[in-house]
Amino acid sequence: MKYIFSLFLLLWNCTCFAILDLETGKIQDFVLETKKITIDEYPFALNPSIVRWQGKFLMSFRVIPSRAQKYTSYIGLVFLDNNFNPITKPQMLQLRDSGSPVPSRAEDARLIVVGNKHLYIIYDDNPYPAITKGGFRVYVAKLIWNGDEFTIHNKVCLSKFEGQDSNVREKSWVPFDYKGKLHLAYSLTPHLIFLPNLITGACKTVCKTMSPTSWNYGHLRGGTQAYIIGNEYLSFFHSSQDMVTIHSQEKKSHHYFMGAYTFSSHPPFAITRISPEPIIGKGFYTGMTYVPYYKPAKVVFPCGYVSDKKYIWVFYGRDDYENWVVKLDKDGLLKSLVQVIPS
Repeated sequence: MKYIFSLFLLLWNCTCFAILDLETGKIQDFVLETKKITIDEYPFALNPSIVRWQGKFLMSFRVIPSRAQKYTSYIGLVFLDNNFNPITKPQMLQLRDSGSPVPSRAEDARLIVVGNKHLYIIYDDNPYPAITKGGFRVYVAKLIWNGDEFTIHNKVCLSKFEGQDSNVREKSWVPFDYKGKLHLAYSLTPHLIFLPNLITGACKTVCKTMSPTSWNYGHLRGGTQAYIIGNEYLSFFHSSQDMVTIHSQEKKSHHYFMGAYTFSSHPPFAITRISPEPIIGKGFYTGMTYVPYYKPAKVVFPCGYVSDKKYIWVFYGRDDYENWVVKLDKDGLLKSLVQVIPS
């Protein structure tokens, strides 16, 4: 009896203290493959967005020049072929105003085409003079292609909006096109929608809805652009929380998660469906471990997607060091989403 009790305790301890594996047995059937995208000139580029532009794929990316200059950050652009390999020399954008005594801190761009003709870049930066130490704001600028390079036009800081707080670091607003005008989802819970004035930088609140969601992996935050798929908008969000996994060398670390959600195609743009669990792909959390530039984290950070009739390709940053794309079966993904009933 004593031997049986000791064996029971051993098995119980092994079960209770097993280190969490986020990948093994958790990759969904609709997740087909993943691929790393390497830019030779910037091997540690991260957080890519993607858009179809004039018959080509245009990808944005972020570059941190060195870990010794972790507060300096630039955004670049590069064209890709149909296999998502770079085919042009990357161009670094000049987003900081000339004469500024501080370097660029531009982060995590999203690209979107509005009205089938206007290409916009939405990104975060710390204004100069700074609002506060952490007071980043969202910027919008139009990208114009002259045949050789992109130029920045009509850059505006979105500085006036509902809930504005100088101490809050603004980021990850979700851009979408509604009736040929750029709209932005400020948050998911509640789903707060802005119509930005691209001259003054003031944002008009269009609508606000609350949709109770069951998501146990941290606070929902924006990720990719949103596009009409069927009769709803589809976007991919991210969340994060601290946990101990085999991927973090069994140490408590920040882990990022990706999911999908849909919202109605007309006001009030209420969220209608959402992923019940994180979308997991091969290599999301396993692979090379880098020295963090900010703090230890296992990062899957979606910033853009493109699709066709059968597939969706989501572009995401991995571990603050790499550009990746995951290929999804479109029907399988959409069938995996669960209904949300707006309150």
